[in-house]
Amino acid sequence: MNSLGVVAMPTEYNDDLKPKLKVRFAMLDVRQQKIAEDLQESNQTISAWVNGHKTPPLKKAFRLAKLLDCRIEDLWEYIEDKDE
Repeated sequence: MNSLGVVAMPTEYNDDLKPKLKVRFAMLDVRQQKIAEDLQESNQTISAWVNGHKTPPLKKAFRLAKLLDCRIEDLWEYIEDKDE
């Protein structure tokens, strides 16, 4: 909590997945607000997915891919850890 009493939202950054949502949204000329409404999520949640700060639950990822008429692999790139 900061001096104003605001609690920062924890970042759930997943460095194994690189989001490609911005590109897909631009290709389809779709707005994040529309996706948020369709998935019953907040604009902030969609923004966090787009910017890679959070990843959606698997079921939501599949629903998003269906909405955007693509595969999950088209929305996120898996980056394999070299040590694994």
